[in-house]
Amino acid sequence: MSDAVHAPVSVIVLSWNGLEVTRDCISSLLEVTSHPDFEVIVVDNGSTDGTLDFLKELPGITLIENGENLGFVKGNNKGIGCTEKDILLLNNDTVIIQPDWLEKMQRTAYSGADIGIVGCRLVNAEGNLVQAGTYMPVPSFWGQEYPGNEKDIGQYSASQEVEGVIFACAYIKREVINNIGPLDEDYFAYYEDTDYCLKAREAGYRVFCCGEATVKHLENASTDVNRMDFSSTFKRSRETFMDKWKCYYDNLFDKKLTWHSFISGDDIYSRGSAKLLWSLEKAGVDLNLRFLEGAKKAELDDFRINDIKNRGVDGKRPQVFFGPPDMLAKADGSFSIGYVFTPYDRFDTAWVREMNRMDEIWVTSEFQKEAALASGVKKDVAVIPLGLDPDYFSNRISSYNLGGRFLFLAFTDWSPSCAVDTLLRAYTGEFKEDERVVLVMVVSTAGTGAEVEEAVEAMGLPLGRSPVVFLMDHKVPSFQLGSLYRSCDCLVVPSRTAEPGSSTIEALACGTPVLATSWGSTAGLDGREGIIGVKNELVPAPAQGCSWAQPDEADLRAKMRKAVDERDLLKAKASSGSVEISNEFSWDETTRKIIERLDGVK
Repeated sequence: MSDAVHAPVSVIVLSWNGLEVTRDCISSLLEVTSHPDFEVIVVDNGSTDGTLDFLKELPGITLIENGENLGFVKGNNKGIGCTEKDILLLNNDTVIIQPDWLEKMQRTAYSGADIGIVGCRLVNAEGNLVQAGTYMPVPSFWGQEYPGNEKDIGQYSASQEVEGVIFACAYIKREVINNIGPLDEDYFAYYEDTDYCLKAREAGYRVFCCGEATVKHLENASTDVNRMDFSSTFKRSRETFMDKWKCYYDNLFDKKLTWHSFISGDDIYSRGSAKLLWSLEKAGVDLNLRFLEGAKKAELDDFRINDIKNRGVDGKRPQVFFGPPDMLAKADGSFSIGYVFTPYDRFDTAWVREMNRMDEIWVTSEFQKEAALASGVKKDVAVIPLGLDPDYFSNRISSYNLGGRFLFLAFTDWSPSCAVDTLLRAYTGEFKEDERVVLVMVVSTAGTGAEVEEAVEAMGLPLGRSPVVFLMDHKVPSFQLGSLYRSCDCLVVPSRTAEPGSSTIEALACGTPVLATSWGSTAGLDGREGIIGVKNELVPAPAQGCSWAQPDEADLRAKMRKAVDERDLLKAKASSGSVEISNEFSWDETTRKIIERLDGVK
């Protein structure tokens, strides 16, 4: 659809009391919206608080008076039935904050002939992002929106196909209504949107969320104003929905798998598991969970994963054990797959014994595969890289000006696995106090007992240096990491280990240059736009017979200077390669590779 062509649209607003929110909604709709060809149809469900008098005096709208509360579904159907145009359903507890919101949603709807329904990003009164799509967790059938309630940093800003959208703001093409009819009046309110999205999908239409359009949604304002019994209405609709769609969901999956890992923490396994479980289920894999934290866990915050947990465990399924190699003895599937990696250039001998007990081994990079084979692993070894979420790691994520200095960012453990001393000596030796440069170190001392202040003092770092900021044991919410990468000028990864290097690909996906030790899994990224490899030498590692890499201090110092001197060039290179990194290392791409391996399991 050309940007210069606009199909006529009927915007349907349903009101039932709530004069103040209705006034704000319609005022913003008429005053802010820039679409050149839309009409406003207000359907009133028997308001008694002055809303109806206000609407009767309001120019520029068509008013339908129901005289009583017909509910969300029948009320909206009254509006749908009085026009032949495309429909935009809009709650009266919304506020329009973006002039071209309707044009953006319409453009998404017409970007594909098979796109039938389009929702948008919804933010709440605090400005937090509450909806970029919906999903139906099974077996609870307690429909959910995602991401839920996160600070809006520009996540989910790309238009993409979704399971469903809530009809607080939804664009529906007229041909969809002509083909499948209006909303299902077996529902009074709630679940009708998911029901309609499913019907549209069964009729061959896709459902999208337009990431370029954002609307403010005050959430349940009408329910609160009218003191509506939300709980009983919701439960009745849920029962109606399950009667209609449970069989559909029962037959949705064509593969079965048990996932055995850490789930509820903030470690690399828990974070990776959360993303992979979502992606695997969307791809049609029926999942069970085994927890490395223990046999029983309390309710989880993530509704989808909590529902997967509540399905129980089927010991006859293939099992992916995603965890430290020294815990592989816990794997107990009918076909056991060890999904592991090592921080060294070899796997420990005891680990290899357990790896050879598995039916198959997955590792995260070609380096890890070479290490496994060189260590004596006899099983089939497949490379399944860890991924990233392009909705949270992209050059669309918000960035912040942090003082006008060139900002180096480093996430470090105060442990032998990270060359913190080398980084500090290289930086403080190269940059003087009159230079507009700063190093921000997010330092974890968990489990180390480290006295960081005393350790830094003992290094005897030069005076008159550019500043170093230490954020000690500061927990950065994982969904905000992309904004942190976007706000720095260069990520420094002074690691000695060969672990997967998730921060490297995340920063590159955000368009941020990366300085990293050119060894291990990270070495496989050498040559990528935006990455600067640092020379190193192999040194003995804690595990017997194993090595890891010590970054060369002089080369790190020179490369940090290069990052500052060539900032614009390196930033442009990183930005140019960000989309390629996002596509190649997305969790969905990792899932595709996993399913290819599962297809070979007998």
